[in-house]
Amino acid sequence: MNAKSFLKEHFVKLEQRLKVLIEGSTARFVSSEMNSHEIANQLRRILQEEHQVLEDGRLLAPNYFLLAASPLYADKLRKEQRLLKELEEELERLAIEAGFTFASPPIIRIVDDEEIPYQQINISGYFAQENTATHGMSEEKAIDSCEIPQNAFLIVNGVHIFPLDKAVINIGRHPDNHLVLDDPRVSRQHAQLRAVRGQYMLFDLGSAGGTTVNNQRIRQAILSSGDVISLAGVPLVYGEDSQPISKTQKLSLTSK
Repeated sequence: MNAKSFLKEHFVKLEQRLKVLIEGSTARFVSSEMNSHEIANQLRRILQEEHQVLEDGRLLAPNYFLLAASPLYADKLRKEQRLLKELEEELERLAIEAGFTFASPPIIRIVDDEEIPYQQINISGYFAQENTATHGMSEEKAIDSCEIPQNAFLIVNGVHIFPLDKAVINIGRHPDNHLVLDDPRVSRQHAQLRAVRGQYMLFDLGSAGGTTVNNQRIRQAILSSGDVISLAGVPLVYGEDSQPISKTQKLSLTSK
């Protein structure tokens, strides 16, 4: 059996075991056998398509997973924290048995997306170091562990300036975001900025319209001054200034 066939067999077995897991102890996550199969299929696909091959031949799997669902269904899923933790642990165990390794234990987070039909889930996988998987982390803890770029900002729609002064900045249409973009093309929780070693990293949170940096669609990207970002067509420009942004320049959109 060649290496390609060997990996394919492992992926098939992994998907079957994930399906059994979801149908069993984590059954309350799903409403039907079709959903359990779809979740297992999406997790298998992420591991199969998004993994990286290390120099020593090991398969490095994404360790940060976003489960996007309709707001009503997402609220229901968030109430099952014990089962969510069990799914994280079992995903790690099954993936390791299938030959994968993780940079840190996998984390699963639930995000709202009103474009997704009720009781359906879209899953995205990302690579994040232990200190950068800050979605859901308190801002105080994130500030302690990350160096925030000085005098960084976003230019929104070519006219408004939004200063970036937090370790974690959520961007989307929902009013709970730090940067609220009132545009129907933008998802409720669309993207997130995280300060990592003195730079901002931009993460797409499984948005419906997608995120691009310099016309390249991304799931995560390190930003440099002058980068042109598009959130489902809404333009942003990332910048860093040698001088602090004045208060009179602050964005008129909602900020927190």
